Amino acid sequence: MLRNSKDRISLPGNLRGRSIHLNVIPTVCNLRNMLEKLIAANGDVSQLRQWDKRSFNAYQIEKIKLDIMFSTPEHRIELLKKHILSLHPNEIGASCIDIYLVAFVAQRYGAGKQRFFEYVKRSGISDKENSAHAIWQVGKGDGVYLGILNNDGTVRDWEFFEQWINGS
Repeated sequence: MLRNSKDRISLPGNLRGRSIHLNVIPTVCNLRNMLEKLIAANGDVSQLRQWDKRSFNAYQIEKIKLDIMFSTPEHRIELLKKHILSLHPNEIGASCIDIYLVAFVAQRYGAGKQRFFEYVKRSGISDKENSAHAIWQVGKGDGVYLGILNNDGTVRDWEFFEQWINGS
């Protein structure tokens, strides 16, 4: 694991073999909203809208749905973080990998929305600003909700990222 003076670790360009540039499908649903809708629907996934279902599937929520349904909001976040760490990166969908992509770009190319947009275009992920915006909103929003990213996209919880990268 590479380390630098500013950060605890240097985030690699792939997450345990999963490309952070492929299958980064933009969506407009964030984790918090999806969970609120799931709880309001008493766990009935069929009542979720298509974009909520994409988030549900991206995070493999079915595996922890009952725990999520009966937990406090604070405990829910810890459950989600442990769950993400338990999954191999190839099992997670775009919404979840968007968090890592936002952190990677912030560390390597600079923090903030504009730098992220430039990277998305330059790296070939998408040439559409709306797509870059959707990826940014979901990745940053979900990362902030989980307490692992700051509002500018930089890493807040280095221990989480180190475990995510190492698979431990």
